[in-house]
Amino acid sequence: MSIAKIFIFISLSLLCVGCRTDTIAPSTSSKYSIYEPILADRSELDSIRITEPKTILNTGKIYSYGAYLLINEIDKGYHIIDNSDAANPKNIGFLSISATREVAVRNNVLYCDNATDLITVNISDYLHPKIVGRVINIFPDSEPPDGLPVDPQYSPTNRPKNTVIIEWRLRK
Repeated sequence: MSIAKIFIFISLSLLCVGCRTDTIAPSTSSKYSIYEPILADRSELDSIRITEPKTILNTGKIYSYGAYLLINEIDKGYHIIDNSDAANPKNIGFLSISATREVAVRNNVLYCDNATDLITVNISDYLHPKIVGRVINIFPDSEPPDGLPVDPQYSPTNRPKNTVIIEWRLRK
């Protein structure tokens, strides 16, 4: 048997051993997340606006579109940076969109998450954005930062009707 065949055999054997689910102990932890959700009425999701530039504090993804950079402020919105002079970028405003972390832009339309919804925003004029579309409940609820189970009192069936999670905070 050649060295290559032995290597392939050993590699496949290790993969098969690594795939055995009967050797993995199921989690029996009943511990809940140390975070609690901040809820908002679904009607509040329709409120997006441009505000004065803000200090960048808790960044998420950065997206480049034309001469602009969109820097996500996790669960708060997007810093709009004019990068036409890369040596001297200018923070020109903040696009406030609650519960957002993901973004893409095409043909002057911004696509982003807004809690559990996907929204499309016309940004042909960055200073006057307008929601032009919404697909409701396309995404699951966001999970707590520690990845632990959510306390049952915050499950969708136990929350006030028509509410969505917009961010998480440490329990008091």
